[in-house]
Amino acid sequence: MSKENRHFYEFGPFRIDTRNRQVLRENEVVPLKAKAVDTLLLLIEGRGDVVAKDELMQRLWPDSFVEEANLTQNIYTLRKALGGDYIQTVPRRGYRFVADVKVADDTSTDVIVIKERTRTSVSYEEDFEPDAAAGSGNGAYADRLMLPAAKRRPRLLWAAAVLLGALALALAGWFFMRTRATPFTSVKLAKFTTTGKALKVAISPDGKNVAYVLGEAGQQSIWLRQMASGKELQIVPPKKTDVYGVTFTRDGNYIFYVSQEQNSLAMLYQVPSLGGSPDKLMEDVDSPISFSPDGRQLAFIRFSPGNGSIVIANSDGTGERALVTTRMTDALRIGPNGVLPPSWSPDGQIIACPVSINSTQWDQTVYGFRVKDGSAAPLTANHWPALGRIEWAPDGKGIVATIIENEATPEQQVWFVPYPNGESRRITNDLMDYRDLGITADARTLVTIQSEKKANLWLAAAADLDHPTQLTSTSYDGLNGISWTPDGKIVYTSQINGEQNLWMTEPHGAPKQLIAHAGFSEQPVVSPDGRYIVFLSNRNGQEHLWRIDIDGKHPTQLTHGRGDRQPTFTADGRAIIFRSGSPASLFRVSIDGGEPQQLTDTGGFDPNVSPDGKTIVCGYRPAPAAKNQIALLSVEGGQPKMICDWPAEFGRIHWMPDGNGIAYAPRQAGIGNIWMQPVSGGAPAQLTHWNPNPIFSFDWSRDGKWLAYASGNLTSDVILISDAGH
Repeated sequence: MSKENRHFYEFGPFRIDTRNRQVLRENEVVPLKAKAVDTLLLLIEGRGDVVAKDELMQRLWPDSFVEEANLTQNIYTLRKALGGDYIQTVPRRGYRFVADVKVADDTSTDVIVIKERTRTSVSYEEDFEPDAAAGSGNGAYADRLMLPAAKRRPRLLWAAAVLLGALALALAGWFFMRTRATPFTSVKLAKFTTTGKALKVAISPDGKNVAYVLGEAGQQSIWLRQMASGKELQIVPPKKTDVYGVTFTRDGNYIFYVSQEQNSLAMLYQVPSLGGSPDKLMEDVDSPISFSPDGRQLAFIRFSPGNGSIVIANSDGTGERALVTTRMTDALRIGPNGVLPPSWSPDGQIIACPVSINSTQWDQTVYGFRVKDGSAAPLTANHWPALGRIEWAPDGKGIVATIIENEATPEQQVWFVPYPNGESRRITNDLMDYRDLGITADARTLVTIQSEKKANLWLAAAADLDHPTQLTSTSYDGLNGISWTPDGKIVYTSQINGEQNLWMTEPHGAPKQLIAHAGFSEQPVVSPDGRYIVFLSNRNGQEHLWRIDIDGKHPTQLTHGRGDRQPTFTADGRAIIFRSGSPASLFRVSIDGGEPQQLTDTGGFDPNVSPDGKTIVCGYRPAPAAKNQIALLSVEGGQPKMICDWPAEFGRIHWMPDGNGIAYAPRQAGIGNIWMQPVSGGAPAQLTHWNPNPIFSFDWSRDGKWLAYASGNLTSDVILISDAGH
């Protein structure tokens, strides 16, 4: 126990009361948990210096075994509460508090600081008052105070020992019951398929069967595998279609799936689990479905021009009704990420759904919509950059979801989001990407899709595109960007040891690493004079555009907006044009940074400046309910001219060297070829005829004689996640 003076930390509009462990903004308390405030205080104490993750973990939980995700959650919570760029991430090291801090003492009040040490084996925090018993005021306690010191001490020690023992037993029992009731605190992962071609997945409520969608040779089929025997059965044959997802009925006897063929409405089908002829139940179903607890009704998402709705119908497809509808311009928007289903709560009263919240920026969270009247309320206080598939836990005490935690982590992980309150936490914690979800009725097994991209650099002469040569072999090269220098070198991204950095190579030379240990870097573009590289980086914990010299030195941050990405140089090399905001718009900023100039009102993305420097090609949505278009506009801004519908593509679009067409790598069932869309309009033409592997990025050399591209494969398999705590 120590005695110290009360003091305050002040930075920006904030003031921290160290005695009460409160953060105040203009005398209003900022709602933060004690551990988050402790984290902030430790960072402020070490302000200007990097505070290592290990040091933070040791000081925050001195005698506890906790996962690093707890620290990450504290940092995320602080950033959300404080706003601004007060906390800087130093990749692979720790965090740094970068704001100016004033210290104000209040010597009029003495403060008693009690340092506690607790021991536990899981990431659990409990706040309690250690002196609560001292205020009981019962007579026995008063009598003990009257005893002589020599007699009082043993009795006090004995009483304390009994009290501590009882407290320990109570806490142990309480902790045991809590961990038993908290699913997936300890998990085991096992690969269920090995083809690398699984796209969607579901598990039967009894956990005996797994259904998954297999994508192969441009077609998709549905398979069922028995968990016990491993036997497989194809229940829906291959077809050129997109299957949005599969769902078992509550009794496990049928599988419902949504399938959309090209230029057709998506259809809901029902097929027996053991195989048979599918029956079409409904049309215009734009997400997988979720069943009510009694299995008599189903819910799904339907999109119409400018609107998104949660629709309820009988399980045979009859009696549909819209529960709630939101518009693209509403502050709360249903279904922000396309074909993701809602989830019906186990008590049948609420349908959970991912939504976007338009406050100062678009964030995503989970809302509950009451089945009886469509009224809405948030199911969690957490917001994230992006949400994926969600499923209620069978006991109704939380939601399992795939989530992108922040802009610094582009991969989705599997999370558990407690309901009605509690701290959200990761179930998986690795560098993989997880999509789709299913959970058994006993909450002991999850299924998900784990995906991974691999690629290497290739080079082809423009005069002979169909005979390329391989340049690299690390399997993670060029996945997120390629750019030529004026003197014939190639700048590209490469993932090594969990980092994505920028590298440079000559067509037949040794690669050279340009940056290291600086976050996640992608989308490089080289200036026309070859002096600079501009790229997207999250080296300070948020995604912005940065500039480095061609040798990787002198990093300089150019932008400070939300969603800054997709840079392209103007012809003179003095400015960058890029997309930013949500909805996206095009902006221009000086190569030296400064205040960006907005070029389009809304709708612009993926800009690319023409070889003559006069025109920008970009993606553009002329109206909220319209399709995205390939559009042309002047480098000075103005009204875009639409050419054609925007294709589904990998990577970014590029001008052809002669300026007469736009090149892109389409997502045509994973077949890797480059196509060209004439700027004058008309049908696109296929330029290359390579193998069926996708092309993730490409670029033409400055003289138009060479094409560099990153080609590889996208693998995705079913993963079983077992609750090791049961």
